[in-house]
Parts: sequence; C-alpha cells; structure tokens
Amino acid sequence: MERKYLSVHALNKYIKAVLDNDYQLQNLFIEGEISNYRPHASGHMYFTLKDKYASINAIMFSSYAKKVPFKVTNGLKVQVRCHVSVYEKTGTYQIYIKDMREAGIGDLAYRFEILKKKLEKEGLFDQNHKKKIPSFPSRIAVLSAKQGAALQDVLRTIKLRFPFVNIVIFPIPVQGVEAYKKIIDTLNFVDKLHCSTIILARGGGSLEDLWNFNEEDLVKCIYKLETPLISGIGHETDFTLTDFVSDYRAATPTAAAVYATPDQKELKKHLYITYNKLNNLVKTYIKNKKMLLTQSENYYIFKNPGYLYENEFIRLAAFKDKLSKHARLTINDCHNELFSKNERMGNAMKNRIQQESIKKNVNEDRLTHYFQNNLMKVKMSFQMCIEKLDLVSPLKILSKGYSVVKSEEKIIKSKNDIHKDDIVDIHFYDGTKKAKIQ
Repeated sequence: MERKYLSVHALNKYIKAVLDNDYQLQNLFIEGEISNYRPHASGHMYFTLKDKYASINAIMFSSYAKKVPFKVTNGLKVQVRCHVSVYEKTGTYQIYIKDMREAGIGDLAYRFEILKKKLEKEGLFDQNHKKKIPSFPSRIAVLSAKQGAALQDVLRTIKLRFPFVNIVIFPIPVQGVEAYKKIIDTLNFVDKLHCSTIILARGGGSLEDLWNFNEEDLVKCIYKLETPLISGIGHETDFTLTDFVSDYRAATPTAAAVYATPDQKELKKHLYITYNKLNNLVKTYIKNKKMLLTQSENYYIFKNPGYLYENEFIRLAAFKDKLSKHARLTINDCHNELFSKNERMGNAMKNRIQQESIKKNVNEDRLTHYFQNNLMKVKMSFQMCIEKLDLVSPLKILSKGYSVVKSEEKIIKSKNDIHKDDIVDIHFYDGTKKAKIQ
C-alpha cells in the first residue's frame, strides 16, 4: 500500500486546529515574568513569558496592548489571560494574550535592581569617571561573538563610515555559564594594546541571555579600563549594568559602530565646504590686497617722496630747539643749585669750625682744670706717703736715742751673733763709731 505524505504546512495547520479546538487552552490564566521584550512599530508586543523552570513565546496584538495601563518592561512579573495556538509558518506554538496586569517584579529583575543600586552607590556609574570617545580612532577593538550578526553589523557599519581605521576582532562568548569570565580576560588583554576604542557588542535577547553583562566582576573590570569603551548590547529597550559603567551606551551594536567612527561622507562634505570657504576667503583676501596696492600706488606721497621727510625735518628742527633750550635751562639750574649748595656748604663749614673751636676751648679748660686737680691730688698723696715713710725711717728712730750695731755690714740682732774682742760698727743718727766687745 502506498504511503501518503503530509506537507509541513498541513501538519502545522492540523496542530493549530487541534489546539484551537481544545476548550481548556482557549481561556488560560498564567503568571510569569516578561523577558526578551520586543515592541513593534505597529503596536504589537512580542516577548517571552517565563518562570524558574520554563518559558513560552507570547504575543499581544495592538488592539489589546493599547489597553495595558502600565509600562511593560523586562523582568516585570505579570498575570495574563490568553489562549494557546500555533504560528503555522514556523510551527512555533505560543500564547496570544488578551488581558495583562502587574503581579510584581521577577527574580532576575530584582537581582538586577539590587546590584545596580549597590554599584551606583560605589560610584561605578559616575559620569565624571567616563572617558571621552576619540573622534578619529586609529584602531578599534571589537569584542563580539565570532559568528554573530552583531559583529557583522559593526564591521559593515565601520567600513562604510570610516574604512581607514584598523579593526581588530576579538571573539568572545556572549551567552552561557561564566561567559563573563572570558570577556573579562579578553578586556584586560585588549586594554594593554592601547587601542583607540573598544566596542563590546551583542545582539538582543532575554534578560537571562544578557545576564553575563550584568555580572559584578565584569562591571568592575570595565570601570578600571584605561581604553574608552562603547557598549552596544541588545536592542534599544535592553539595558545591562555594562551599559551604565561603559563610557558610552549605544542602543544597538550598529549604533555603537556609528558613534565610534566619523562618517567619511560627512567628512568629505565638510572638507569640500571648508575648501570652498577657504578658497573664497583667499580670493577675497587677494582681491582686497590688490585694491589696497592700487590705492597705495596712486597715493600722492609715493608720487612726491619728498613729502615723506619734509615734515620730519621740521619736527626734527623743533625738537632740536626744544632740546637746546632744555639743555641750557638744565645747565643754569644745575649751576644755580651748585652755587647755592656751595654757599650753604661754606656757611655750614664756618659754623662747624666755630662750634668745634668753642668745643676745643671748653675741652682745654676742662682738661687743664682736670689736670690741675689730679696734680694737686697726686702731690697731696705724695706728701702723705713721704710723711708715712718718714715715720718708719731708721734715721728718725735713731734720732730718738736708738742705734744700730753691725758687724761686717750685717746687723747684729742677738748677743750670740758677736764674741769677745769683735770689732763692731755702731750707727747713730748723726754718724758711726767703732767699738770692741769686752
């Protein structure tokens, strides 16, 4: 018996019919956390509704979305009324939401807010710490997934805008357990290469997919980098802690490439405009100088050069007369002043000599009087000394009846100093006699 094969479309259509006809799947009430939120320009909302163990794609059409009374963000915990169906084209089953209300913040979103406040308090998001992105980079380091669309967007944008810059690609894991550690190692290595700018890029994803870029160690690593860093992670509505600590946060990887490079078309346009302005300025300058030269050539002074120095001769003569007059006046003034000073000096000298003469006479009188007084004092003192000396004179004593006995010019002080028959000299106040000892 020949087998009958179904088309993929027929299978998906059948599954959709089965789900749509299941009464229990047409009016469900589900609670979960919003992740990978992607609002569409049409007003439709696309996101993932998840819990700790599983996730499911969700869509809310604009007719229902515009009735939501709060702002929908990643990490928000919600309660929804929906039905389950299949999108035939891709075979993806998803929920279609009709009503939605807030239920609180999800676990990851809560961790995100707590860590954000902690790092902000430590000053890691301080605007004063952010480095300026170079306007004309010479080398840009791009850190992204090797085969990712984000990397291709960045490379394509840079080459279109500024093909002169040197691009160095550093493949990194952008998702998975402890992928952030590899990112930290790569950043530390690239920072030593002294590149102009670092671009850290990744495509969009859920909060879980982007969580490596919320790790505290990675945030602190970026804070310590010396090279300016631009973050281009996720879609415009996606925010990571890496965005807050980076020197510039771009909404998308493409926007990061745009901010990192100047546009060669704009540069060429600016150069062309500047060239025309400069050319016009030079032409105007030359034209003005030619006009000035023509005016100078027709100036009457150049036709009669003598006019240039005639007035100067007159001024020179006037200055000469003034100088001579001033010199004469100065000499007269100096002569008069010298005469006056000489006269004052003569009078001062006479007065000084007269004063000194008076002082000399006074000093002579004082000296004579002082000398006479001293001489009189010396005489009186001398007379007193004579009188005192006379009182102790041996002759004065001898005149009182005393005499001095000498033997061989030695004074005899004891009877034991002489012997019988010795000849001695006896001195009296009026003369000397010899005597023989018996």
